[in-house]
Amino acid sequence: MEVYITVDGYTIPSGFIVKELCIMFPDGEYNYFLFKPPVDQHLTEADKRTIRYTTTHLNNISYHDGDVPYEVLHEILSRYRQYHVYTYSEIAVKLLQNTLSTSVITNIQDLGYKMPAMLPDPACFRKHNPRYCGKAKAIAVK
Repeated sequence: MEVYITVDGYTIPSGFIVKELCIMFPDGEYNYFLFKPPVDQHLTEADKRTIRYTTTHLNNISYHDGDVPYEVLHEILSRYRQYHVYTYSEIAVKLLQNTLSTSVITNIQDLGYKMPAMLPDPACFRKHNPRYCGKAKAIAVK
């Protein structure tokens, strides 16, 4: 079984914080999650500046927005341990390898895939550029 998993979030000096997770199935069905900030995350001033910039200029999603507790991220991902997982970035590969150690994970960039310059409208009802939308990327990748 195959699944396409995309993540989007904040690449900050101290690491990566997942904000959006989209799991797209070959038949077009999908699961989409918007995460609350991690509860115990200590942010440096540099991290905060990066998050402010990303929120203001890129994804337009407030850092404090979200409805899924960050602490269930690995639990959600662990549901896909028996799938062949396709993803599109090194950040996503590292995140998935830590959680899905029994899955085959393929970075589609290694297969020659290039993300299109224009991504489809994801109809996710959020006012942000599709370039920074996990769902738009999942649709384009699929």
